[in-house]
Amino acid sequence: HLTGRENMEIIRRLLGLPRKNIEEAVHIVRMEKQMDKKVKNYSLGMKQRLGIAMALARRPKLLVLDEPTNGLDPAGIEEMRELVKTLPTKYGMTVMVSSHILSEVDQMATVVGIINHGELIFQENMSVLDAQRTSDNNLACQILRNMNPLRTGDGLQLGALSDEQTGKVVQNLCANDIAVYRVEEHRESLEDIFLNLTGKEMTL
Repeated sequence: HLTGRENMEIIRRLLGLPRKNIEEAVHIVRMEKQMDKKVKNYSLGMKQRLGIAMALARRPKLLVLDEPTNGLDPAGIEEMRELVKTLPTKYGMTVMVSSHILSEVDQMATVVGIINHGELIFQENMSVLDAQRTSDNNLACQILRNMNPLRTGDGLQLGALSDEQTGKVVQNLCANDIAVYRVEEHRESLEDIFLNLTGKEMTL
């Protein structure tokens, strides 16, 4: 039956923290307007953010989150994802996320570790997993310049192509001694479509 503010006050007293720490933590998770409401009336996403605020009040260098997007609706997932991505850049802390939802890890992490039966079997930067898609992206971009290719961090992105056009692109690059390592179709995710259709916006 306590409000968010009363819960934060309990944490402050238990840890002997200054009030400014509490105010800053609440600001980081954008909960200022929700602090006088009873926690029992919070949505699951709001409860998640309040829990993170409690952890942030100590100003930790390392924040460990277990399945932070679990049980949230698409808008809540987007909010939590953006919050997690913001913490390292804005507040200089390392965030470790434990999750079985690999699509979420893919969108949040800069470094990924894979654990199998309690053993860390892989740890690497995400950029390593996204290797370049051709043997020479610069030359490929020049050859395909009439198609206005968009350079990405790991390859080239072209507009909508038919199967026949895609085949001709690959054939053209190979004819110019450029090896094509991978061709992928990119489309809006179901989450993106849902957020666009519902008109929901992030509150963070």
